[in-house]
Parts: sequence; structure tokens; C-alpha cells
Amino acid sequence: MPRWKNESKTSDEIQSIKRAAVIKQAGLAFSKRGYHNTSLDDVAKMLQVSKGTLYNYVKDKQEILFECHEMALDIGDRAFRFAKDHPGTGAEVLEATLYKYIEMLTGELGACGVLMEVDALRPEDREKIAKRRNAFEKSFVAMLQEGMKDGSMRAVDPKLAVFTFMGAINWMPRWFDPEGRLSGSEVARQMTDILLTGLVTAKPPVHAKPASRFGLKAGAG
Repeated sequence: MPRWKNESKTSDEIQSIKRAAVIKQAGLAFSKRGYHNTSLDDVAKMLQVSKGTLYNYVKDKQEILFECHEMALDIGDRAFRFAKDHPGTGAEVLEATLYKYIEMLTGELGACGVLMEVDALRPEDREKIAKRRNAFEKSFVAMLQEGMKDGSMRAVDPKLAVFTFMGAINWMPRWFDPEGRLSGSEVARQMTDILLTGLVTAKPPVHAKPASRFGLKAGAG
């Protein structure tokens, strides 16, 4: 990875950029080697800086772990806001949210490989992340309930459905490679298609659009 560039930035902006780089590269390292098998020395080597330099931005591995979770949840919040700007049936809103969430997660965090490492968080940090995750899940459940109400989704247990597709997304860091065969956008497109296949009704309600706004169904296969 090239060294950080500081042109035309304030000191606070430089600090924020470098800290974000530390977190992202640590997430990539955790994805490849596992959280418990990755040291700050490994992260420093990826960033081409000294371990001492890292301590200017993070205190320890657990702070990085917490920040990775926070960044992933922030991305989720942005995906929900994106979906609100693209109203439609419950199925279409869920599709928009899932697609945007996976696309941003793969692009901005490199599918940060700590989303399954909740137990490794400090107790106080775990409580904060659990609270945000619960709110995250409730928002998804509400989308499914709306989809079942308007007829765009089959009647299923909404919480079970949320656990199913969030389990698939959270496991993604174990196999996704930013430099691999499929881009983050392509992974988002195909995963969203697969995850929605078991939820959407065979015949959309009369007020539904004939095709997905992202072309996911039309482009699959």
C-alpha cells in the first residue's frame, strides 16, 4: 500500500484520513488471517509504517475491532437512508438497502473481517454494538413486514429472514477478495438477487414496478 499523502489537507483531516486507513487495512488483515492471528505489527507492515506510528491513531487491536464494527453499522445507516430516497414496495426498498449495504461494505471496508468477532469486543464496546445491531435488525424486520403487507413478499418469519441474510453478509469477509474475480458491485448485485429469491412473491402486486430499479432480476443468470 502506498504511503499516505497529505497534500492540501488540514492537520485534523490528515489525522482522520490516516486513522481510517489504519482501520480499513486492519480489517483487510483480519479478513485474511483472522482477528486473533493478526498483530499490530502485521497492520503496520501493510501500511508501510512503524508500529509506533500506529499508536498515534489507535490504542490497541480492540479499539480497531470496535471501530470496524462502528464503521460497518454507519454504512448500514447510510444504506437505509439511500433506500428511503428510493421509495417503492417493501421488496424494492429491501432490495435497495441490501444492494447498497453490500456494495458499500465491500468497497469502503474491504468487507472488514471482524463482523463475526463480537465476543472479542470489550464488554462496554460489545454492549454499544449490540444496541446498534438490534436497531439495525428492527429496521430490516420492518421492511419485511411492509413487504408482506403490500404483497410484494411472501409471508415468512421476518426475524428469521433477517438473521438468514445478515448471516450471509457477515460471513462475506471470509471469502470476498477486493482484487478477486467479482467486483464489490457485482457481488452486491448477485447476493441481493439470491437473498431476495426466497422472499419476493411470484407475481408482484399491481402497483409494483415490472422490473427492479437496479435490474437485479433481469441481470441475473
